[in-house]
Amino acid sequence: MLTAIGEALRNARLEAGLSQRELGSLVGISHSQISRIERGILRRVPYETIAIIGATLGLDVPLRAFLNGDPVRDAGQLALLKRFRALLPASVRHRTEVPIGPTGGFRAWDEVVEGPGWTLPVEAESRIHDVQALQRKLALKCRDAGVDRMLLVVADTRHNRHVLRLAADDFGAAFPLRGHEALADLRAGRRPSASSVLLV
Repeated sequence: MLTAIGEALRNARLEAGLSQRELGSLVGISHSQISRIERGILRRVPYETIAIIGATLGLDVPLRAFLNGDPVRDAGQLALLKRFRALLPASVRHRTEVPIGPTGGFRAWDEVVEGPGWTLPVEAESRIHDVQALQRKLALKCRDAGVDRMLLVVADTRHNRHVLRLAADDFGAAFPLRGHEALADLRAGRRPSASSVLLV
């Protein structure tokens, strides 16, 4: 991250026609520190410093948090998937963290369940935070994976039930099959006929 930000700052500085010394003078730090930031070798850079350098160069340097598969977060998700698997017959196999597309990259299904001649991608959500962001993420995954249905496994909590009730119209369109019907299909060794949300 620091290397990428440093490179963006360096490119903006060069486009502005400023030397490292001139930029350092404008923002109140040494040119050698500017050099280390640009090369990504200054490991402890206050966000405020990066933001000030960016603003001086006409850049907006937003600070955002992204999920990175931290083990603490994964623990809840893994427990949820374990409860889900306990509902399935032995004939339905599963694979976890299945890459999307031929190259995979960082995007993957949380799990894929498989029966005779069929597969079904599964996403697990311990706590739903942003319904629209979740719907966009899932729609993009389905599009990029070329699948027409999936299963969204959600922890059965009061919070999640409340969110799903509030978003019933949107989720109903994207996940038309009722959870108990999808589960009945899976228990019978069949792929569900449509996307579904399953509270576990």
